[in-house]
Amino acid sequence: MQCDMKIALTGDVALDVLAPYFKEAGLEVYVPAGFGTWRQELLDDSSGLRRFAPDVVFDVTAHDKALSSEVEGFFDERMRTLASQPYSLAGIKALVEEFSYFRLAAPKKVLAVDADNTLWRGILSEDGKDALVPCIEFQKGLLALREKGVVLVLLTKNDCCEQFMRSDFPLKDSDFAVRRINWSPKAGNLIEACRELNVSTDSVVFVDDNPHERMQMSAHLPEVTVLPWNGWDEGAARPDARAHCLLRRIEEYFFADMGSTEEDRLRAASYAARKAAESTVHEYKNVGEYLKSLGLCAEGRLAQEGDLGRLAQMAGKTNQFNATTIRRTRDGFADMLKDPLRRVYVFRTWDKFGEQGIVCYVVVDLEKRRITDFVMSCRAMGRTLEHFVYNFTARALGYAPAIDFVRSAKNAPFAEFLHGLEPSMETYYEER
Repeated sequence: MQCDMKIALTGDVALDVLAPYFKEAGLEVYVPAGFGTWRQELLDDSSGLRRFAPDVVFDVTAHDKALSSEVEGFFDERMRTLASQPYSLAGIKALVEEFSYFRLAAPKKVLAVDADNTLWRGILSEDGKDALVPCIEFQKGLLALREKGVVLVLLTKNDCCEQFMRSDFPLKDSDFAVRRINWSPKAGNLIEACRELNVSTDSVVFVDDNPHERMQMSAHLPEVTVLPWNGWDEGAARPDARAHCLLRRIEEYFFADMGSTEEDRLRAASYAARKAAESTVHEYKNVGEYLKSLGLCAEGRLAQEGDLGRLAQMAGKTNQFNATTIRRTRDGFADMLKDPLRRVYVFRTWDKFGEQGIVCYVVVDLEKRRITDFVMSCRAMGRTLEHFVYNFTARALGYAPAIDFVRSAKNAPFAEFLHGLEPSMETYYEER
């Protein structure tokens, strides 16, 4: 944890008993002056809490239900009687650990995991494949996350082999969108994996039991969310509960919105299909011939109420091919659908491997004759969909609209598109 983080504790327990444990973790801690006074302090602009100006407000009691089912002996009734707080020492430590995940919370797309002592107990290169003990619940949980649309990446220092996962493991080699199995630094391998997936490294959560690997990842790629997880604590009780706890934290703090749209559920299969297709690129004379072989097609139409969830999701997460990076909300899109001076178009795509769902949208200001939002998923980049979208929009409007552009740290791909913009740009997409 960062030593310069200021945290205010709230909850209907004696918070001053808990504060020393958070301070031991390197945090500057504020506790309301009296038992149960935190509500008043939150409302009072002149209160001590307001003057403290915490970076984070952490409600310790909000996690009672989850942690009591995951941590043996979480509550201690003697402590409730003696100290006006119900937690055992193990419970307090679990709350401090919970905060270490809580403070990192942010929407992510990719989960990169280690193998040895993470997917299984044991070290492949030392113990041999047959001696490994799979972490069944954790592997099943990763599969469930994949079904929701989380992209799985394997990063492990091992000798590469074609069939890395054992046949009796729940996870299979094909469940990973990218595998990097070698002895190179994991930060470099992750950069390569993200390039292959066409996502930025700040969209990644990294899980590794080895503190050295975690430190190296944080040092070289500080934008990657490195989980403060120290492994399976061999010999501790309730291994399934510990796997459930880790998976719950991963899903709750980083992938809670995954699975809410049709596109989420299509994502993992889409990455797998794209990877299979890209492995055959060398068989074609040029990129154009390869793209033609994919049978690309797209449908453009006016957005509808049923598209609001996907529109808000793309607005909140898309960075690389995003003209203005306007983070619109579901309600904001709903208002635009009713606005006679706005048009919102959405675009679905297909190829010979299946459907990708809605992967692009544009917002047009009819009065100014300008596109104010041009947003396309990274999954659709490199296939000339942007050309199809612009041509379609120009035909639908009856004129070629100008495009607003606000440069950001990440939208260089859109700048390149804009630089080469011209009427009736060539596209490999057929209209469906």
